[in-house]
Amino acid sequence: MNILVVDDSKHILMMVSEMLKTIGHTPLTAYDGVNAYEVIKDNKEIDLILLDWNMPNMNGLEFLIKNKKENIFSIPIFMMTTEKSPEKIQTALENGVVDYIMKPFTPDIIESKIEMLMDLM
Repeated sequence: MNILVVDDSKHILMMVSEMLKTIGHTPLTAYDGVNAYEVIKDNKEIDLILLDWNMPNMNGLEFLIKNKKENIFSIPIFMMTTEKSPEKIQTALENGVVDYIMKPFTPDIIESKIEMLMDLM
């Protein structure tokens, strides 16, 4: 799978990219929601987005709301964040997130979430 990782932390981008490569996926990266839309526009073969909530320029929720309002793409999105309040989780789900991954996480968690998604496809 081609997986877009969207996070403003270079460390997280590198770490998650390596995790994805190790389990046989191809990572693409973006540093905020604005950059993510550019990457999506240039890469029609993205199968999944791993999206952080807290980023500059366009945060994860703004990214979700824009996509929901404008119906730009239909790529599954996993929110990958430290935001754990039930209200925020519900808001993310209402705006298009299909699963929620709490930071910090291990490669096993990422792999199992991706496998669950692949089973549904």
